[in-house]
This record gives sequence, structure tokens and C-alpha cells, in this order.
Amino acid sequence: MDKFYRILYELNNRGFRNQRVLAEAAEMSLGQVNTLLRQMEEAGYLRREKRKYLLTPEGEALLEEETRKKQVEKLAMAEQTGNVRTAVILAAGGNSCFEEPVGLLQIDGTAVIEYIMQYLNQASIERIYLVIGYKKEMFASYFKNRAVTIVENPRYKWTGTMESLAAVRELVHEDFLLVESNQIFEETAVTALLEHPAASCILLANPSGSHDEAYVELNEDGTLFRISKDIRQMNRIDGEMIGISKISYPLFVKMLEYFSRNQNPMLNYEYVIENIGRVYQIQGVMADDLAWTVIENPELYRKAENLIYPRIQKRARLRRENNAREVFRACMDMKPQEILDCRIAGGMTNTNYRIRTVRGNFVLRIPGVCTDVMIDRKNERNNLEEASRLGLNPQTICFDEESGVKISEYIEGANTLNGKTARLEENIRRTTAILRKLHASDMKMSGEFQVFREYEKYKELARGGEFYPGFQEMDEWFCRLGKRLEALGCEKKPCHNDLVAENLIEDAAGRMYLIDWEYSGYNDPIWDLASHLLECEFTPVEEELFLQYYYSREANETEQEKLLIYKICQDMLWSVWTISKEMRGEHFGSYGQDRFSRALEMRKDYEKRYGK
Repeated sequence: MDKFYRILYELNNRGFRNQRVLAEAAEMSLGQVNTLLRQMEEAGYLRREKRKYLLTPEGEALLEEETRKKQVEKLAMAEQTGNVRTAVILAAGGNSCFEEPVGLLQIDGTAVIEYIMQYLNQASIERIYLVIGYKKEMFASYFKNRAVTIVENPRYKWTGTMESLAAVRELVHEDFLLVESNQIFEETAVTALLEHPAASCILLANPSGSHDEAYVELNEDGTLFRISKDIRQMNRIDGEMIGISKISYPLFVKMLEYFSRNQNPMLNYEYVIENIGRVYQIQGVMADDLAWTVIENPELYRKAENLIYPRIQKRARLRRENNAREVFRACMDMKPQEILDCRIAGGMTNTNYRIRTVRGNFVLRIPGVCTDVMIDRKNERNNLEEASRLGLNPQTICFDEESGVKISEYIEGANTLNGKTARLEENIRRTTAILRKLHASDMKMSGEFQVFREYEKYKELARGGEFYPGFQEMDEWFCRLGKRLEALGCEKKPCHNDLVAENLIEDAAGRMYLIDWEYSGYNDPIWDLASHLLECEFTPVEEELFLQYYYSREANETEQEKLLIYKICQDMLWSVWTISKEMRGEHFGSYGQDRFSRALEMRKDYEKRYGK
């Protein structure tokens, strides 16, 4: 087929003059060319017109197919030479939003870069090179007498990140981790790369919604195809590039060779990787449900400090405690050696673990603090079974009504939605489809979710805690809002009642599952809509599209009013829930305060639209 391709390629590019010219261009003998022309004419790839050979539509299709294959085929990079023991941290750039380098900003009394250092040390990284520029004296003072080699990029004001990386060219001669200093992330971000068999790979996460996302598109084999900050250039988005990569030394050499011919000083290293990735295999590694954020402005700094950091700390603490193996082993009657791997897989109310065993893969849920008085496990068990019967939920393998421990089958190729990806139209279509199926189903649910009853329960659990400023007055108005809801009426249908994005998971085939049925029960379906729209922070335009998909029409006035009421209900409910949880040792940063503040703002909107 390659010989056919060469003939078709030359005819397409230069046209047919005679067999001898064609033979020279294709670097074949004249006899070979005559034989191939006859075969290709018989196969329908060429046709003769007078004394010329022309491509048929079939020939053009073959040429396109073979050309596309050659574009996708890539060379293998050298295999990993051993354990990675070196890291390069890029910290040269300045940020006008802050008076100090982002890496030195404090979160919970510790510099951002210190968390990175801790993870590198825990991963047995022995050599760390720190590239600095902006306010270099602050970094020099911070790392005085520490085992860090400081390298300066004196041209940081006028150059991109590739110039900073090139500053270590004389020092680094082995595979290394490349880390940007303006971010916080979980330790698992480091281990995901170190444990991956590819020598060169970039870490990806679901798009975060930050202001400077580097979107990534992968080939079918998971290798790099395109990196761009312009979403309009992407055929599809497989993830956002996090500032953590594993760079093999051969890749580093090729990056330096490419950069040596560079005439654009503002070039960033990720686009050098993209260029080399057109020829060589550079793997994308997806970190599903990773807690992380870049810190580019005060808003994202606040997010890092108040939301992401507490989540990272909670997961880390639970990881250290790590009694999950023993709980799982006892439930499944397994021997220790049959459990191959156990790692945290997210969760807010509870903690979930992915368990890999000789018998297959599973998800273990260990209930969180206070759930024994918040959740009716008998109801949950029934509703789980009903949801699995309808194909909405993965199969439950083990369920303990006393402890709340649950083991489910693992969703292979799991892709957990987040607030950003839930707002993509394709996921809106899938989410509304699964909600319509649930709400119109014949599920025989146990229990009924009544928001004001739940609200009073959480208030009682929060008694003695510190309520937010303005809570009492808002609490009185909120109770009056319940009367209006009664007047509007409440349709009772099977509902999930906790439609955070992370409870929606796609498998490798694109099938959507709805997990975590703790709060499920009969309720008004609009509660589920309000929950998802609020939790994922849909814009008004995106919300309109979501409702169009769900209703196959525009939402009417009653539905719109109930939707806003239920949004207020949810922020009030979960803000009080947060207080009750924090009284028992949990920590959620500004989560509860933020939800209460948003409820206050939505109250203003409600009164403006519907009166007091």
C-alpha cells in the first residue's frame, strides 16, 4: 500500500507527465511504475484519459486515508531509565496581582511552594532545581541553607517559561519532574506521573474554569495531539494541562534543540512539547477528580486558600489514616495479598476509595462524620437497588446498614464531571436525559426528602455552633418562603436530591451514571434541576439551554419561581449542614459562608422578581 501511496502522492502533487518522470520522482524503476499503474487502474484508483493518468474518487480517498495515518504515526521516545530523582521548579515569572512571587504566598501559614517541596520529598526526589527571576532575593532568603539549587533567569521580564527551563541545561542530565510554582495540588498529582510507565508524559485534569487554561486534545492512543488556550481550535477537549510534567532526558535534549533555533523569546515550554509531540509519543495522563488550582489572581488565591486547600488536607489526612484496606478486606472476606491497590477517589460528605484486587476493581465508601444521624441507611439501600435496576447506578456489591459502609463495582474509564465539564452541551444532553429517566421512572423509593424538615434537623445538630452574621433574620424570611412553596405545589417524583457534578460519572463508552443516593427519595423534580444548576454555577444562558433540554420547551413562570426558591433552599440547607459538620471536627474553609452569602443575594433577586 505504501507504493500505491507514493504513486498517488506524486500524481496529486505534480500531475502526470510520463512514466519516466514519475519513476524518478517516486524513486522507483520504470518497470515497477508501469506495473503499479496497471494494478491501480484495475483496482479503480486511477483512470486513463488520453495519455494521462488521473486519480479517481477512490484514489483520492485512499490518498487521504494513508496521509492521515502517516500524520498520526509517531516515534517512540526512549524508555524511562529508572526512578525519577530530579525535579525542576519554575518560579521566575512575576504577577502584577501580588506583591510577592506566587510561590511564596501563604496558605494556612505555609508558602505555596513549600507544599510542592513536601510532595517532592515524599516522592523521594533527591535533586531540586529552582529557577527564579522576579524578586529573586525573596526566594534566595527563603531557601537559604536548604538542599535546593537556585538558578536565575535574568531575562524573566522578556521571556517565556522555555527560557527558564533552558537555564538548567548545564545541570540536568537525567529524567525529571517539571513543576510550575503558582499552583496547589494533591500529592497524587506527583505520584500519578511517577508511577506512569511512559518516560515523557503531561498531567491533565478536567477543565478548571480558570482564566488561562491550556486545553489538551489527545490522539486515540492517548498521546499528545494539540495544546491550545483557544477552545475554538479544539476538535475535542480531553483535559486541561496542569503545570506538572515528567520529562525524559531525550525529550529535554530535543526541547533544547528546538529552542536553540527560536526567535520568539516569549515561547512557553508546553508549546515546545506540543511541537515535538507531532513526531514523538508524549503521553497524556488524566488525573480524575484531582483537587488543585492555579493561582493567577486574588479570586483564585482565595479559592486555593478557602476551598481547595481544605479539600487537599482532608484527603491527605484520610490517606494517612488509611483503614480502608482493612474495612474492605473484612467486608469482602479477602486476604491482604489479594488487595493490589487502595487509593482515595474523592468525596465530600464521605470518603471513597478505589480498590484494585485480584477479583476486579471496586469503590469503597466510608461514611463521614455525623452521617449516622443525617442519613437513613435502610432507605438508601432500597433506593440504590432500585437505581441499579434501572441502570442509573453501578451495581452495589456490599452494603452495611449499621455502619453505612458500601462497596460498589468500579466504573471503568471513569470520567467524573466537574462544574466546568457539566456545562458542556454534550454533558447537558446526557445529564438531562438521565434525570428525565429518573423522574419519569416507576422506582419504588423509600423515604421522602423534605427540605424544611432537613433544614430544622441540621439546625438542631448545629445548636451551639457559630452561625453566620445575619442568619436569624434570613432564617425567619426563609421559613416564610416555605409557605409560598406550599402554595405553588410540590410534585412528588423519584429524585436524587444531591446533584453535584461529582455525582455524575461517564464510563469509557460515554454512558452516564448517577451515584451517591444517600439523600434520595420522593421530591419535586425541580429540586434536582436547581441542585445541578446551582452546584455547577450555570450562567443564565447555559441554564436556559439546560432547561430546554430537560423540558423540550421553555420553563414556565411557575417552574422558574420554584427553581429560584429551591436554589435558595439548597444554599440555606447546606450552609447549616456545614456548621453542624464543622462542630464535629470537619473543615470546609469558606464553603458554608459562601453558600449563605449567595442565599442572601438570591433573596434580593427573588424579592425583585416576585415581591417580599
